[in-house]
Amino acid sequence: MNFTDLARERHSVRHYTPGLSIDDAELEAIFADVVLSPSSFNLQPWRFVVVRDAARKRELRGLAFGQQQVEDCAAAIVVCGRLDAHRDAPRIYTDAPAPMREKFVPMIAAVYTDQPALQREEAIRGGALAAMSLMYAAKARGWDTGPMIGFDANKVAAFLELDANVIPVMLVVLGKALNGVQPPRLYRRPLAEVVHYETLDGPTPA
Repeated sequence: MNFTDLARERHSVRHYTPGLSIDDAELEAIFADVVLSPSSFNLQPWRFVVVRDAARKRELRGLAFGQQQVEDCAAAIVVCGRLDAHRDAPRIYTDAPAPMREKFVPMIAAVYTDQPALQREEAIRGGALAAMSLMYAAKARGWDTGPMIGFDANKVAAFLELDANVIPVMLVVLGKALNGVQPPRLYRRPLAEVVHYETLDGPTPA
């Protein structure tokens, strides 16, 4: 499936066929694509916690304001972001050419150290990019997904035993649409409304 078809086929699904499972091999094939997502300075701040156990999905549903799809999906994937990903820069750049390593490792430390707001923004940006990749990678293998921000972040963090440097960014439910029915594509803003050339008041596509 080419990307245009993939983008058109992907829908956010709310109603899933209960009782389905997804195995480790299938998940790992999906995540092998997801980890190729872009991130600032290549810091790859994402972490993923996959919840498949029925009892744990039921408990997680309670932390997501009772939304049924969390329990019915094959896997509820909590996309997380690391606040301290910048500390891994020396390891990430170990095999980089020396000029690149000597430039970027100290630069990364200078940019992120003692900057909690920026660390949080970057964790969310990186996690969101990875979440989008996750939804496309899953769809390419025939799985439906739905992104969710409707959950109690503090309680989810405790439920997943996240440490203080890891925050939940998004919940992505993954499974098969109930009865194979994808929701209809809802209204999309026309290009002329969202694309502007050079300035916000600049010309738009015809």
